[in-house]
Amino acid sequence: MSIVPEDDGFKLPEVGPWAKRKYHFLGRYLSAFTVAMREKWPQIHYIDLFAGAGFARIKGSNEVVLASPFLAASTRHPFTMMHFCDADQSNIAALQHRMRTHCPNRPHTIVHGDANDVIHRVLANVPQRGSLSVTFADPFGLHLDFDTVRALAGRRSDLIVLLADNMDALRNWQTYYVQNPHSSLDRFMGEPGWRETLQSTPTSRQAQVLRERYEAQLKSVGFKHVEHEPVQNASGRDIYKLLFASADEAGVKIWRGVSRKDEGGQNKLF
Repeated sequence: MSIVPEDDGFKLPEVGPWAKRKYHFLGRYLSAFTVAMREKWPQIHYIDLFAGAGFARIKGSNEVVLASPFLAASTRHPFTMMHFCDADQSNIAALQHRMRTHCPNRPHTIVHGDANDVIHRVLANVPQRGSLSVTFADPFGLHLDFDTVRALAGRRSDLIVLLADNMDALRNWQTYYVQNPHSSLDRFMGEPGWRETLQSTPTSRQAQVLRERYEAQLKSVGFKHVEHEPVQNASGRDIYKLLFASADEAGVKIWRGVSRKDEGGQNKLF
């Protein structure tokens, strides 16, 4: 299905040019996933916890791009059901309008609320048996609680999540360090041990160590395979990581295949 993004008068959140990189990898994975799994599972589902408005504008330009909901909606082989969630009512209104306009026949649910508070409502329409899912979690900062990840781990779902290490965690970790155990970083990590780890780690290695600690957390709840792709800003500096996690080797094989080619069409050397 071909969907042309446009400024239709509804909300258009601004995203940095580097967002194209995460959308590139997400779109390629969703397309490959639906091809590979459509005949192996009775149902395949897409879950988007911070769905946004469906379209987005590249900051500093008039370019409008498809955001995650429409990357899922435009796969050649459709998902059985798509499940969208967002806390912003104006995003919800825009997404509802755009889904009605561009994808009226693509089954979906839309839940308004903080994904961490309404995760069980989001999952209510995802069968616990006979289905395989992909969950995309693209929070602004550290707004994905690890309890939410645990809920997803209880279902059969691959997970693609934005780790805002340099955007938020490392920029503000000393503030989080002195706060109570319910700081954003504590809720994101799901454990308090990051404090001692970062305190004793040289600045140059903090991003790597934090990522490795989070990957260990993912593995502890059943995501056996974890990969990552760095995303840089216009100056070439890493600002966050796009993590892929799966309980099944088949999922990580698909991810490795689609991540070999970057958004510029260049193949990785290794």
